[in-house]
Amino acid sequence: MKNNTTTQIIAKEGWKYIFFLLAAFLCSLVFDLFSWVFLVLLLFSAYLFRNPERLPAEDDDMAVLSPCDGNIIAISKSSYLGKEYIKVEIEKNLLQASILRAPTLLNIAKTQRRHGLILSDSILREKLGERVGITCNSKYNELFLNITAGLFARKIELFKTVGPLKSAQRFGILVDGTIELYLALDTRIKVSVGDEVKAGESVLGYFAHQGEMNDK
Repeated sequence: MKNNTTTQIIAKEGWKYIFFLLAAFLCSLVFDLFSWVFLVLLLFSAYLFRNPERLPAEDDDMAVLSPCDGNIIAISKSSYLGKEYIKVEIEKNLLQASILRAPTLLNIAKTQRRHGLILSDSILREKLGERVGITCNSKYNELFLNITAGLFARKIELFKTVGPLKSAQRFGILVDGTIELYLALDTRIKVSVGDEVKAGESVLGYFAHQGEMNDK
């Protein structure tokens, strides 16, 4: 079983970059060659893979939490797999924390990955870039996550591709990119376009109470 990031201050997935840059920085000190450049890169890598503790803003199992740090760029009604949903789209930039967290208590039923190209154009990136689609069953309703890697994200790293996740549990890393969250039409959305949200902390909305669903 993969030894995933849990509560380390710096996510384990970033250690290899930090150790490499630390070695490069020490060598640059010895040879007196661009040491400040390697120091800046070292500090930025540590900042990029920071792993802060988060507590949900509200203790409510019907709450839908943000799966990532970022800004809400769109909220719309959208068709997905032949059914209508509310789509909440979040854009994460390079300076926001990279840890992905489960939006609610859920079970991952299926994960589909599309390997793609590293592209600067956002429209081409949507069509040809690295993308992961996650199908989930929650206590109250089904939901879907579409994760698209940004220009600086070499890959979308997931700690778990099937099975249960607790609400706000860490499940992956996205350096930059976008996440589309598809929720049932009767979900009560709390956020607005332009709002800044934090993974595992900010409440996006609430499921409508219709009785508990059985896992499929």
